Amino acid sequence: MICYDGIFFDELTRLPYDRYFVRQAHELIRNQLKRPVMISLDISNFKYFNRMYGYREGDRLISRMVECFCHNNADCVLAYRIYVDHIIMLIEAEGLPEKVFKAKYSDMLSRFSEKTNMEFPLARIRLYLGAYYVEDRDEDIGIIIDKSQYARRSIKANYLTYIAIFRADMEKKTVDEAKIIPMFYSALENDRIEVYIQPKFSIDDERLIGGEALSRIMDNDGNIIPPGMYIDILERTHLISKLDGCVIRKLIAIQKKWMDEGRPLTTISLNLSRVDLLEQGFVDSIHQAIVESGVPSGYFEFELTETVFCENITEITKQIDFLKEKGYKISMDDFGSGYNSLYMLGKIPVDIIKFDRGFVLNSLHGETGRTIMKNLIHTFTEVDFEIICEGIENREEESIVYSCGCNAVQGYLHDKPLPYYIFADKYLLATNDD
Repeated sequence: MICYDGIFFDELTRLPYDRYFVRQAHELIRNQLKRPVMISLDISNFKYFNRMYGYREGDRLISRMVECFCHNNADCVLAYRIYVDHIIMLIEAEGLPEKVFKAKYSDMLSRFSEKTNMEFPLARIRLYLGAYYVEDRDEDIGIIIDKSQYARRSIKANYLTYIAIFRADMEKKTVDEAKIIPMFYSALENDRIEVYIQPKFSIDDERLIGGEALSRIMDNDGNIIPPGMYIDILERTHLISKLDGCVIRKLIAIQKKWMDEGRPLTTISLNLSRVDLLEQGFVDSIHQAIVESGVPSGYFEFELTETVFCENITEITKQIDFLKEKGYKISMDDFGSGYNSLYMLGKIPVDIIKFDRGFVLNSLHGETGRTIMKNLIHTFTEVDFEIICEGIENREEESIVYSCGCNAVQGYLHDKPLPYYIFADKYLLATNDD
């Protein structure tokens, strides 16, 4: 901390502390700026950057970010560091309508990230920016800052967008977040996270060939919270690894119980997120837990989406290689739902490709779509990928994907996700009488 002319400054960034910022921002917004915009700017992957390159380089990165976006940016009139890697800025945006603003700052963000990643290739950082065009000049400064942060958080897990402008629905999402996170912690602490399993079947003989483990959270009253209400929030807030870790450990115990009961085991797949793969020791701890259970590794499969590989592909690929060496299969989930599916397949060591329901449906309408799907499946099987189509809901869909060369499906046609004990009693009948 340094003091100049009675004002305290952050020594690393040479930015004033929050009290001065709030006081000055209030005056500037009310009386001086023609088009005030509050900005929230954050570095994604900063903890991992520090782990790979050390805190000294981390400090240098923050200093360079502040130089670029604050000290050397003519738009910026005031800024302060709210957290370690998180800057709040007030800018004059006269002559910068939203479209121009987004183009200008997207370019700045992209250039900064690209330059940094060339210098530090092992930790692919991204900068995320949320902006709020101030409408009410008498609005509380804290609320103005919050709205810029709502905008930034809305894209935190989005690998296609650097920047977002505040909209009213973003505030609702943050309110939902404030409700879901305590509920999630309560469920975690009180063992109210349940494992459901949706079966997978072969088409030709309708034989069970595996299942996918899914989470269901129970609230205090025993009601099931739909995954759509909490998965995105847990991903955005980087709490998803706590959920994944809980589900994985529960499934290990379930598989061991089935083995001890003499039930015929089947391979169950689980989701792994980018956060899981980058969390130090996460993958190794899961492997050790499986080894200690005595359940063979072949009865576990790990599902990844293509967004997992948008950053830190070297480190993530290393973790996947480790899993494959230990005998686990790896699948790419939601194939066809993003822009880079084919590109990523050439770079990552997966065994199984799961065709997304949306991709399947688009391929079912007309000969062109079916031809594309048939040729893709043929190409993938030629290079030893296994194929499964998910979200199959009727016989017509199943018949078409089968005619295209796919013999494995998952979806409501055969069964919905079931509590694990119902799944076992329905599909895994014990073979001994002990």
